[in-house]
Formats: sequence, structure tokens, C-alpha cells
Amino acid sequence: MALATFVDRVKGLEATGVVDYAHLWDQLTSWWPPEMWNPQVTPLANALPDIDSFPDQFALGAVGAYATPDLGMCISSDAIRRGPAELMQTMLTISNLAGRRAPILQLGAGELKQCKPFGWKRSQGLSSLEDHFRYMEAFWNSDGPVTLKGNRWNFDNAWIGGSKGRRPRVWGLGGGPKIIDLTTTYADGFATIAPSVWTSADHAGEEISKLKQTLDSKGRDPEAFDFGLWPLLILHDEGREDLVEAAMSNPLIRWLAAVFGRINQSDWDKEGIEPLMPRDWHYAMKLLPVQWSAAEVEEVTAGIPRKTIEKCFFIGTPEKVAAELQAYVDAGVTWTMMADVLPFVMNAEEASDASRRAVEVCAILKGRDPASATLTIDGVGRTQPYANDRSAPGAIR
Repeated sequence: MALATFVDRVKGLEATGVVDYAHLWDQLTSWWPPEMWNPQVTPLANALPDIDSFPDQFALGAVGAYATPDLGMCISSDAIRRGPAELMQTMLTISNLAGRRAPILQLGAGELKQCKPFGWKRSQGLSSLEDHFRYMEAFWNSDGPVTLKGNRWNFDNAWIGGSKGRRPRVWGLGGGPKIIDLTTTYADGFATIAPSVWTSADHAGEEISKLKQTLDSKGRDPEAFDFGLWPLLILHDEGREDLVEAAMSNPLIRWLAAVFGRINQSDWDKEGIEPLMPRDWHYAMKLLPVQWSAAEVEEVTAGIPRKTIEKCFFIGTPEKVAAELQAYVDAGVTWTMMADVLPFVMNAEEASDASRRAVEVCAILKGRDPASATLTIDGVGRTQPYANDRSAPGAIR
């Protein structure tokens, strides 16, 4: 996507009336080995020859916040590559530029591919996340400088001013007992992936119930807490099952199934399926895309059964997928981000239309006629729409 079209794109999402936030991924590199991104694998490579050149998502978030007063900005990042005070300063800037929706920062413990090649230590992820959460709480609960002994950062009369403005919402992102503990202690919400982590609506309901019990035990209001979902989608129009057939055999999609199909590879054992990667392999702690050879990629992607790939995504028309996601909403999910992976293996013209289907899912989840949520933007981009508005009629709740 040409950056000059970013504002037009987010304005198009805002105008649909059913998309509440644009989600921006703070990435330094993509999830695929670079040599996989070529015209022989995906026609989109003809229009987007480099899948690893990500712009600064915080800069885009500031532009988008100012340009679209009715569309919120959500940025997912890690706790390692920016200090707590610097990140708070950035989020306050975006918040003060924004319209009626406070920005959301989803913060995880980091990925090896974002850290090791650039001199950061992925092993500092959880301790850094705790420092971020503790600093943010101290900053908002203090009228003066912050003094705080942390794991990685120590604050000694740290002062970034008293003009705080509107508080951004900060969520924990990922999974695991430590992240859950930190998130339920300090954060405003929690987000994870489906079906990669929450494999079914019933599973999501069980985990949300546990989270609510933990929040309650810590004296926090579960109803003021958000439960977010990143569903991995393969959306297509009625009568275009041929697109699904092509996707099932495409190495890019098969790679995503291997890497993200189950975040904890050993979870495949619960379904009687041989894990697609070693049982102790976790993408956040193991994946370094640039180090994978073509032969290694072929070995991983070639033999995955179709039925296994189908368990890694929500596949179907907007109406079918919305019904499946509605079950998650009924189980307690308050926020859904439409992460459609099909555009990555389509030509530019088809890919540019993919956001329309994601918007239709948002419309259906909000109880709106999807035909009324017209998306009038062109081009291919990395911005994804999602629905969440507790105050609006037909909101996800």
C-alpha cells in the first residue's frame, strides 16, 4: 500500500459505520521467509514486491487518529523495543489527536524475529512487560514524578509532565500464566488468537470465565475489562469456493497453518493430530523467517493434511464466519479483529476487495445489514477492520 493512500483507507473504514477501530501491527519483518514472497507463490508479489518493509505503525496511528475522529486506532506491539515512558508519551500523543475513541495498545512479551536480529533480548519479554504495566499504573495514579524499581528499567523521579489528557486503554496480548497474571492485575483487557489458542467458542467461554474470576479476586470489575479475539479468517463470496481450494494448496497459507495453527504445538495432541512443528516449538520464541531455506520450508508445508489446515482458520462466506464468531461473542468476547489471510494469495484487484468481506462480518455482528456497510476504498493495505463498541446499538458485548 502506498502510504499516501493510508488516510483514504482509514476514512473508508470510518465511513462504513460498522468498523470501530483500525488495527495496526507494529512489525519490523513479516512472518514468512522472504524467498516465499514471489510471483510463483502469490500474484500479489507483482504489486507488492516486498512483504517485509513495514512502516512505523505508531506514526500511522497518529495520522489515522487525527484524520478519522469516529474511528479508533489500535496498535499491537511488544514490551521490549520501547521504554515504558517513551511508549506512554507516544500513546498520549495519539490519544490527544484522536476523536471520540481512546486508542488501544495491545502489548505482548515479544517475538524472537523482532528482537534477536536487532540486538534485543527476547528473554526480557515478561520482565519488560511487567515494567510497562507497573510504570503505566504509577504514572496514572501519581500527580508527580515516578520513582519505581523495575526488572529492566528503574525510575528515579521520572517526570514526563502532568498534562495527561485521555487515558489510552492498554491490554495484555498473548497467553501463558505470567501474562495472564500481569494482565488481570494491571491492564484494561486481554486479546488472543482463535482458533490458534481459543480453539472453540466453548473453550473461549471457559477461559473468559477464569479470567473474570481472577479479576474479581483481585478486586477488579470484570465488566470493565475487554476480552479480545484475533480470528484467523479465509473469507470468500458465495460461489467462490475456488479461492479456498487455491488457498489450501498455497505455501503461504500452509506456512501460516504450521506456524500459527496452534500457538502451543502440543495442543494438537488434544485433537489427535500430530503437531506440525516440534512439540516444544513456539513461534514467538523460535521463528526467525530469514533463516529458513526453501528446502526447509518445503519440508514443513508439503505434507500438511487439508483437514488439519481447515482447523487453523475460520473459512467461509461473511455470513457463515459471522455466525461462528457470534458464538464467541455469546461466550463473552467483547472485541473481534478480522484477520483475513486470503488476500495474501490473491491478485491485487481481488485482494483490494477483501476488506469489504471483513466489513460485512463486522456489520452482521452488529446486527446491521451488510449491504448497508459500503466500503469505498481502493488498493492493498495492511490495515484490518474490527468491531467493538459497547455503547452502540447492536454492539458486540
